[in-house]
Amino acid sequence: MNFRDLGGLPLAGGGSTRAGVLYRSDAFYPGDAAPAEAPLWPPAVVVDLRSPGETAARGFDWPAGVRVEQVPLMRRAAVVTGRRDHGSGPESRRPVRLEALYLAMLQAVPDKLASLVSLAARADGPVLVHCAAGKDRTGVAVAVLLLAAGVEPASVITDYTATAPRVPALLGRLQALGRRLPADADAHPELLGAPAGAITAVVDRLTSWPGGPQAWLAEHGCPSADAVRWRELYG
Repeated sequence: MNFRDLGGLPLAGGGSTRAGVLYRSDAFYPGDAAPAEAPLWPPAVVVDLRSPGETAARGFDWPAGVRVEQVPLMRRAAVVTGRRDHGSGPESRRPVRLEALYLAMLQAVPDKLASLVSLAARADGPVLVHCAAGKDRTGVAVAVLLLAAGVEPASVITDYTATAPRVPALLGRLQALGRRLPADADAHPELLGAPAGAITAVVDRLTSWPGGPQAWLAEHGCPSADAVRWRELYG
């Protein structure tokens, strides 16, 4: 799996993020075991960034008490498709460069991305963020959460690129589960990678925003109290 705990990341003001607060992953499927890397399990809140139609016929059975929040970000950002998704229609026409795709996500659903900070700040335990592969939508969402907490921008980029060596095994896992690669994958192999430049575009957009990431969050609907609580909880 593409799971990791996001504790121990250096903060711009000193110190590091707490373990057992924020996790990122690809989607869980029936039969998946609890990840050994998780200091606390199960999560209190699972944020599923997939769109309707992406989930398997039978989803993962989360234990009682786990709250699952569906926050669909951008269907055309999915790295894999379902058995019946043949890559046609307006949702399949996506940018062929990850940098453009990620910036399009910031433009199209900034309010949803900002709302993730409120979800995380109000959770009463660990928060797990995932999409299908845990790379693109999860990459952008986690970048927002990390920058909101004051993580050093360089460490946000390093965390994102940590997915790169996991991609071959991850794609094999997804294909074995009946998911298909996009029709344009061979022509645009960057779509299946995790290059630093792709997430750097997101980091630059938020850090160069007038007032920085906190101002970006406020402009897109995140209450300042939630932003402060998230920094205190995670940092």
